[in-house]
Amino acid sequence: MLDTESTKAPAAVTSIWPAVVLLVFACVMLAVSWGYPPVAARFPVMVASAMIALTFLDLWSRSGLPGADAVTTIGGAEFRRREMMHNPSFANQAECVGWIALAFALMATVGILAASPIFAAAFVRLRGKRTLAVAAIVGLGVLGFQFAVFEWALDYELYRGLLSSSGGVSAW
Repeated sequence: MLDTESTKAPAAVTSIWPAVVLLVFACVMLAVSWGYPPVAARFPVMVASAMIALTFLDLWSRSGLPGADAVTTIGGAEFRRREMMHNPSFANQAECVGWIALAFALMATVGILAASPIFAAAFVRLRGKRTLAVAAIVGLGVLGFQFAVFEWALDYELYRGLLSSSGGVSAW
């Protein structure tokens, strides 16, 4: 492989510490989730459990243990692969954090069921530079998936947002 910028990724990124931080976060999330009522705990427990499993695979791929190369190959990890052949600028990373903050703000105000399709469509349109039709299809797909999985299959009413809740912002 050519010696590109990606092979010079910072040690803070390529070391085990990012995976360890995520593992600690997932364990805390799992512990907190067990304190929720049974229906409310379903999704956070699933997410935290999946996150723990994935961070263990990430740790394994970053280690020198037997099978680490296989985990790296199967998982597509490693900064020398063509998918990771860039080191994004700080501005680019800050923009991504801004998108995440926007998603949380939308979820807080209009709820998860409405915010997720709006966010997905806006991201695909503005950041992905796709057509309005493609963005609309993505938004409708997200809405359909959320409704089918959470509202219908799991019978889990997603948060409806401050604008739809009694008391609105004052309820917080």
